[in-house]
Amino acid sequence: MAHHRQAPRPRLRDTGLLALVGALVAVLTLVAGPARAASAGRVTTIDAATHRMTVREDGRTVMTFPVSFGKPGFRTPSGTFHVLGKEAVVDMTSCSAHITCDPASPNYYDLTVHWAVRLTGGGVYVHAAPWNHAVGRADISHGCIHLNTPDAQRFYEFSRVGDTVIVKNTGGAGEGPSGP
Repeated sequence: MAHHRQAPRPRLRDTGLLALVGALVAVLTLVAGPARAASAGRVTTIDAATHRMTVREDGRTVMTFPVSFGKPGFRTPSGTFHVLGKEAVVDMTSCSAHITCDPASPNYYDLTVHWAVRLTGGGVYVHAAPWNHAVGRADISHGCIHLNTPDAQRFYEFSRVGDTVIVKNTGGAGEGPSGP
């Protein structure tokens, strides 16, 4: 009588582990895949030393704009960020940014802002600042990066969630209170 050797059956525990690993890989692919695809080849460098934003796609410069940053006490953080989201219109207040709720304070603001590209969970945005007549020359924000309105709209329309944004030479670190 010939004996046929059968392959060992996987144990239930091993099968469950393989299913769990497969599900985890699928979730990570869904979560990381689109962000990686969106940011592939798109890098924006925003330099406080030159007050310039340079937008590159696949190594080629596609836009440059003058910018302004956070004033002393509200320095824009330096670092490498990724676009977290975009809002065509957003209401920004010093109270919601945990700066001040006192309308008599010189740091109080309550503004409707257009073409906002979010860089941090704490509320640092690149956005239009039509009230800032010193864009490219002076830093007057509460941590956000200011652009002239047409430039902000172009950057907003070009940007995708996941794009890389490098902010440098600001003198700011971390993610403190911020706003317009």
